[in-house]
Amino acid sequence: MSETHNEFHEVHGPINTGPGDQYIYLNTRESVREQARGPRLTLKGDLLWLKRRFVSPPNLGKASNVLDTTRTVLLTGPPGSGRRTAAKILLHRIADDHTPFTVLDDEAAGLQALADVKILNRHKLVLDLTDSTEGVFRARQRELNHFRTRLQQAQAHLVVVVPDSLQHHVDSELAKHIVRIDRPDGGEVLRAHLSAEQIDLPMRLLAATDVRRHLTASMAEIADLARLVVAASDESRDGNVETWLNEAISVRTERGGEVADQVQKHWRGRPRTVLLAAGMCRGASTDAVFFASHDLVKILALDEDEDPRLEQDGFRDQLRQMHIEVDADDRVEFGKFQYDQAVREYFWDNYPDLRRQFCQWVDHIIRDGLFAQRDRKNMVDRVVAESLRTKCPGHVSWLVERWLFPDQNRRPNPLWDFGVRALVRGLEDERHGSFFRRLVYEWSRRDDLSADVGQVLVDVCTEVIAPKYPSQALVRLHNRARREDGLGNPSARQAIADLIANNRLLLRLLLQRLVEAFDRDEQWPADVLLFLDLADPRLLSDTNGRRPLFVDGTVRPQLVFCWHTAMLARPDLVGQRVCDWLAAAGQVAPYDAVLGILVDAARHHLHLLGSLHVTARDWSHCAQGRPEVAAWLSQLIDRAQGLQTDDYVYPRTPEEVAR
Repeated sequence: MSETHNEFHEVHGPINTGPGDQYIYLNTRESVREQARGPRLTLKGDLLWLKRRFVSPPNLGKASNVLDTTRTVLLTGPPGSGRRTAAKILLHRIADDHTPFTVLDDEAAGLQALADVKILNRHKLVLDLTDSTEGVFRARQRELNHFRTRLQQAQAHLVVVVPDSLQHHVDSELAKHIVRIDRPDGGEVLRAHLSAEQIDLPMRLLAATDVRRHLTASMAEIADLARLVVAASDESRDGNVETWLNEAISVRTERGGEVADQVQKHWRGRPRTVLLAAGMCRGASTDAVFFASHDLVKILALDEDEDPRLEQDGFRDQLRQMHIEVDADDRVEFGKFQYDQAVREYFWDNYPDLRRQFCQWVDHIIRDGLFAQRDRKNMVDRVVAESLRTKCPGHVSWLVERWLFPDQNRRPNPLWDFGVRALVRGLEDERHGSFFRRLVYEWSRRDDLSADVGQVLVDVCTEVIAPKYPSQALVRLHNRARREDGLGNPSARQAIADLIANNRLLLRLLLQRLVEAFDRDEQWPADVLLFLDLADPRLLSDTNGRRPLFVDGTVRPQLVFCWHTAMLARPDLVGQRVCDWLAAAGQVAPYDAVLGILVDAARHHLHLLGSLHVTARDWSHCAQGRPEVAAWLSQLIDRAQGLQTDDYVYPRTPEEVAR
């Protein structure tokens, strides 16, 4: 046996776990929480938002019966029928506020297998395969039978959304669980969306020909029409619902054609750059929009064959020729509702080869001091929206890194908020959110990540990722905690402690990750600190009628192994947590359940057993100490060394043990 000296000591105050000076990072910029938006940010908020707008499609009742009977249903239906929403609502109807609910987006994208999914008691899970490749679809299908066995054991439920194009690949065993839904009534869906926004849409308006044409669209398009009606009402509060509906329909049916006609009339490059600059920078000053258009001319090399500047039309003349308005505050506006959005969509749709250059242009002009902060935020939202709409998330990530990562001179970064804003918008996007979660994951594993960007990582994990994807947030925070200096506000370690405080799934996931790391002998100092945070007896005790994790057959050996590693690696830090466990013995769990873990962890090292005894003895003398606990621990230590009760020459009392 080695003579390694391990004594447990209580530590007070912040701990510097690495070399170098300590710095406190204060978040003086706009917080991620303020950048995040909308009632659908959390999973619970999303479900409530959907429920208020949901119209049951035909055959949903049958799907509900199959789900109740077999705990699994494969949902099919025509594209645009709202299958994903129906899947969420099916599960939401049989859940309560304490039911675990997970949307398996990474599994649908092929980034993770179903075998890696941790299923909790009464878990509700959605697996939407409508955008999955055939290879991913086949892989998930092969895993489903075993996954369903685990569902049964946990009394959990699963809804799988299957696209029509891949339904023929479903095997005969799973085919028994297929239920096909149809489209709900489009008019009822539109009315439900508007009713949720306190707008009453009379039935008579649904009979108009222009309206009926839009009610056969997909559920997503009908929801977008409702969004436009709400936006029209916000711009014209003195109007009525009929006016707002007509405005919304005009946007859908006329704006694109109007922009196309306008572009055709102005065939030279400079007028077109004026139109795009006005569309991208609507609401900014005329000077700001002019120089933005001028920069775009240069970026696209359109000035090489132009006439001398004074021989060209003036900027205000160009605005008038293109029917672009200037308001009383000298700000550029369009006279028609949502015309600026139609302009942006036209250029992104018709010039796919220039999309990256459009992003480079925005990166350039956002630095122009002529733009107000509000104008810059609007530009960020607009360029992100167009890039994601045209399936170019890589363009957004390029902008994020341009704006977030500081230069080598470490000068103040005035673009910081815009990088945060673009990242949050990407993470919030339902279609491309997984792309940005992957980006955050890659950052979390970088050893050279600056403290500032590391703080952004922590904030987006806690405020944006964790509400819907808590397990993914934990993994990214764990990676970051291993590499940070620990002085963030909050640090990744603090953020993890907050996440696991009320979530047993995350606590068990972190414990499993720590076991795997310790088993591989990975040298991450933060892992010991994370374990000591996790080992708070209050987190492991009986809550909501569930048995304490101290006695869980899977968790107990994991705790033993992690305690063993912590005692050897950082004896200077474990003393206070050992005292916490001594105080918990017999209170939150039986004596043997708590104390036995500590003794088993130290069993193979006499010096660890000795330190345990000394710590318990000293603790028993303090005001909160209990000598009977020290006596119980002493007996367990003796048994661990093979000493039986009848080996004692005299019986020990608690008072004698504490001497």
